[in-house]
Amino acid sequence: MYRANGFPAATVAAQVEDNYGKKQGDLLIRFVVSEGVQTRVADLKIEGNHAFETPELLAVIASLQGQPYSEFNVSTDRANILARYFNEGFPEATFESHSEPVEEQAASQNSNPAGKLQDKTSETRAERKTAPVVQNAVRLVYIIHEGQQVHTRRVLITGYDHTRQGVIRREVQVKPEAPLREGQVVDSQRRLYNLGVFNRVTIAPQNPTGTEPTKDIVVLVEEAKRYTIAYGGGFEVQRLASTTNPTGGEVQAAPRGILEITKLNLTGRADSLSLKLRGSTLQGRALLGYSVPNTFGNSHFSSQATAFVEKTQDINTFTESRYEGSIQLTDHFSSRTTLLYRYSFRKVLVSNLNIPPEEIPLFQQPTLVSQFSTTWVRDTRNNPADATRGWLNSADFGIADTYLGSSASFLRSLYQNSSYHPIKRRFSFARSFRIGVLAPYRDTVTLTFPAQTQEPLPQLIPLPERFFAGGGTSLRGFALNQAGPRDAQTGFPVGGQAMLVFNQEFRFPLRLPYVGNRLGGTLFYDGGNVYSKVNRITLRWTSPKPIFDPANPKQCLFNCTNELNYFSHTVGVGVRYGTPVGPIRVDLGYQVNRPFFVIPIPCPSGSTSATCTTGSLGFQST
Repeated sequence: MYRANGFPAATVAAQVEDNYGKKQGDLLIRFVVSEGVQTRVADLKIEGNHAFETPELLAVIASLQGQPYSEFNVSTDRANILARYFNEGFPEATFESHSEPVEEQAASQNSNPAGKLQDKTSETRAERKTAPVVQNAVRLVYIIHEGQQVHTRRVLITGYDHTRQGVIRREVQVKPEAPLREGQVVDSQRRLYNLGVFNRVTIAPQNPTGTEPTKDIVVLVEEAKRYTIAYGGGFEVQRLASTTNPTGGEVQAAPRGILEITKLNLTGRADSLSLKLRGSTLQGRALLGYSVPNTFGNSHFSSQATAFVEKTQDINTFTESRYEGSIQLTDHFSSRTTLLYRYSFRKVLVSNLNIPPEEIPLFQQPTLVSQFSTTWVRDTRNNPADATRGWLNSADFGIADTYLGSSASFLRSLYQNSSYHPIKRRFSFARSFRIGVLAPYRDTVTLTFPAQTQEPLPQLIPLPERFFAGGGTSLRGFALNQAGPRDAQTGFPVGGQAMLVFNQEFRFPLRLPYVGNRLGGTLFYDGGNVYSKVNRITLRWTSPKPIFDPANPKQCLFNCTNELNYFSHTVGVGVRYGTPVGPIRVDLGYQVNRPFFVIPIPCPSGSTSATCTTGSLGFQST
């Protein structure tokens, strides 16, 4: 630091004092700095520049008159000057520097101009104590040998097999009859690598040692393998709601397998086709995707079309079968900011319903969702898989309408804000906030509790399109997808039209033998819930308790709907183990304010729902 700021003779000596403060084993380490005399630039002269005016070069030079002189600054000036020349087609430009010392100068902060007398009576005590500051000075001379400017005669492309030449030529920024600019060569290589279909890209003059003022530029590419196969496996442990006890739960392990097959450069336009298969005891998915980079001939845009089939049964209220197709346009606005524009059409079938028979015709009919949506993402995290610093902001807004072919008309918005903060070297704090809102309009009505049964049945937001929360990635005090409103008859979750989730984690290392620094622990807090509608969002500690008839203790009078609109609080501990593909997490959470349910007394063994008394209710907390 000192030498880079003009103190060439600066030295640092370390002094160690053992048993500091008469405490055994304590050390005091003292660094003694001797600055020496600072050297500044007295004069700077640039010679040999013809392609650039002197003021243009001074704009990229640090060693200006009066600035500290150091070899570091001169080296920086050399790199900046040569970069300007290389970027204007002077590949043979060279740089020399010479310095010569001048007489030492003694400068005082309150030096008196020559020929004027000082007024000793007005001199302050601080001024009398001011000592002259001794400085060295040098004269700098920069000598530039520009060499010959080289222009591009032709751009020759070779090495490609399946890729169309026009795709490559579109990414090459080096143009015929223009100066051979180094910046354009580097940018062309970057753009070609970003296509994702080349292992190697080399751009160079055909005869680099020749003296011709115009040269042919050769673009040599090496294509990557077109077929890739990836596979993997794992498991997830979650507390799932029991099929016989909706308010309880049991820990289940869900093994999973993954298989991905991708063909690059499908039609020679740097496009790709991929098939992704994922299966587990909770979810099965098959996805076929087609992606094209540089849509519209612009590197900022890419497009993707997908079609997938999915069967999910991680919510015990129903089993969902989803058939969906979508097209998406991605605008890479910057390296940190992305905009996504999407249209999707999906058909959702619901089966294995655990809700009253009178609601089955409403929810078992095929649901069609035709939706336009846009998403804004701002990501500054240092590692998306296991971040320790940075921010993640995303906002998603969508509209589904019956005029577009959807079964219901509603607006959907979801915002997330997450941040990661290192604390000293070994600790970190992570937090996240999510809020989502569903707003029905026109012929679609808001959720009501208990559900309406009049004919004809009103149009509601489809069950799979509502918000669900609970589990290891949201509210860890609930079983998987078990937060929020419940069915009044069965106690199973039915989702909500609003969601509010807070997550906070304090992360610290756990050092154990044979593990190293891969193992870490967390203390976490989760807060929030899924709410029946947006105007029911509340921070109240408990859900409204049901009130029963004193004359008939089994008859609920008020708050019998199981909307459970309250703010849950969960605290817990966790363990993280870092792997090359991401951390393995184990969390144990305890919900401080557990919800209260009004549930029916189970039917006697052998009874059917038609004969079971549904007016008999019980009161249970879980």
